[in-house]
Amino acid sequence: MYQAVFFDVFNTLIGAHWPGKSETRQLPLQRVVERRLGGLDAKWQAAYGRVHAGQPGEANWFSRLLAALADHSGMAGSGPLTLWRRNGASLHNWLMVYEDTLATLPRLREMCKLGIISNAWPYLESILQWLGLWEYFESIIISAQVGLSKPNPAIYELALRTLHIHAEQAIFIDDMPQHVVAAERVGLKGLWLMRMPILPQDIPARYRHLTQIYSLEQVIPLVERA
Repeated sequence: MYQAVFFDVFNTLIGAHWPGKSETRQLPLQRVVERRLGGLDAKWQAAYGRVHAGQPGEANWFSRLLAALADHSGMAGSGPLTLWRRNGASLHNWLMVYEDTLATLPRLREMCKLGIISNAWPYLESILQWLGLWEYFESIIISAQVGLSKPNPAIYELALRTLHIHAEQAIFIDDMPQHVVAAERVGLKGLWLMRMPILPQDIPARYRHLTQIYSLEQVIPLVERA
């Protein structure tokens, strides 16, 4: 049944080594702030993609202004990679590949096609190559390259077209529930990956129906049974 699995990247396949970062449960306010900032960044990425890809979506003057800012600042092309290289620090000191990522991707690749749908800047490609993950994926959809961002249903439909499969034949995994909901509305099987524990009472009612997983390895039997 399932011929493809699509992944988000940050907090799904890879995480960050932040100095002093606590592994305890985040407060709801912290989560709200992170989601808001992430949403603004995704809109900027999509605007950049509309300008440089030419489609889909019309690039207005504000989109062109944002794209110029991203190019001038280096955010689009290299982003934090520039800082890491300038300081002589290894990327591996800042970013980590989750253990279940390394355990799951090789097994899934033997059973189905793998893809990425990520709200990110073009330098995500360099990160994936540097961390040794690029080779696993047949489709990589990056918002700043295609001019679309999650949760826009068009970005999921574009990903499906790149692998020539129907929505009901694919799984989508993300740590952000609103993106999982959007994928399910398109017809994909959505899985909400919870890297950090959340108390049931802290989960908004609109997300409680989602299938929750706590490790990527839980995806393997779903594909095997299909």
